[in-house]
Amino acid sequence: MITVFAKLFGAVLNVIYRFYKCRKTQNKIAFLSRQSETPSLDFRYLIEALQAQYPDYEIMVRCKMIPKSLLGKLGYLGELHRQMQAMATAKVVVLDGYCILASMLHHKEELQIIQLWHALGSFKKFGKSVLGKEGGASPEVAAAFKMHSNYDLIAASGEKCVPFFAEAFGQPTEKFVPIGIPRMDYLTDPEKSRELRQRVLAAYPALNNGKKTVLYAPTFRDTPQDTAVLHRAAAALAERLDFSRFNLIVKHHVVDSNLEEIFVDGAENSCTGARFSGMELMAVSDCVITDYSSIIYEAILKELPVYIYCFDSDKYIDERGFYIDFWNDLPALYGQTADALCTLLESGETADPEKTARFKTDYVNKKFASITDVWCEIIDEAARGVYDGRYNYQA
Repeated sequence: MITVFAKLFGAVLNVIYRFYKCRKTQNKIAFLSRQSETPSLDFRYLIEALQAQYPDYEIMVRCKMIPKSLLGKLGYLGELHRQMQAMATAKVVVLDGYCILASMLHHKEELQIIQLWHALGSFKKFGKSVLGKEGGASPEVAAAFKMHSNYDLIAASGEKCVPFFAEAFGQPTEKFVPIGIPRMDYLTDPEKSRELRQRVLAAYPALNNGKKTVLYAPTFRDTPQDTAVLHRAAAALAERLDFSRFNLIVKHHVVDSNLEEIFVDGAENSCTGARFSGMELMAVSDCVITDYSSIIYEAILKELPVYIYCFDSDKYIDERGFYIDFWNDLPALYGQTADALCTLLESGETADPEKTARFKTDYVNKKFASITDVWCEIIDEAARGVYDGRYNYQA
């Protein structure tokens, strides 16, 4: 049934799109996303740099999440029409996630589609790597909707990530550009870090108390039962931590509540908000606790010690799977209970520095002073049809 619907849906979209494609291609770069309602940090960096360095391009931005309600989904059809118009008249389309129109439509030959995936690094399996598994699409749905098709270039944060992303997208490795993504410039900019630290401390002045700050940023759980277990584990961490030495920030995943809970004197919240991302909160953090989140790559890029709170590892690892050896490859220390984790924090022990350096080189290797500028160069050359693949992955 889904295959029949997908074929009909795709046929209708392509009939409409054929009329849009009659319009002349413009000197336009389109940024499309359904990850959020506003442009991501990576998009903002690219857009600002393109406008400064290549002002002749028109920049179009379409960021719209798919609503959960049926009425909202019907309303989203209007957004699909606007995205089709953008694709039909742009020279380059930049994505930060799966876009059904990019994959299903028959595009003009000259259109270049660049996938700037929203997650840094490749950690837990996703996309075509988890077809037919819990949390993944069915193979029939993926095939029917042509999941992750039509990409011309795909970003990766390091060369060791490429085979994993290639599996997830079902794309050949030579399409990948393993130079990183713009947020890596942001994460390694000392001035940006100072500005961000001031903003966070202005919002949460209680954190400016001379104690070390621990950031706990877990990934989301797929079921209400697993989410409840996660919340109990976070509460146990707040109960056990020594608040005479540490502050604690618990940053919940955007799919969960997106809240940051600030603890400075005990297990009772000092305050709660939803003002910053986990990446931004690292500006005031001395170490990062996570579990199965790709925030580990951002923490390592910022040279923060990483600890893994793996209270549900037996269930999660079996159900989801990872591209790397979860227990041996990560430059982190592990605790399956709040007590074990806090004991590690209090001891000051961290992962082996040589292992951390190797991991950083392999997975988040910042080879250029400005990754943003290199991507602008690639986008410009792709728009003019002269990009020669010099930054692409070489097996």
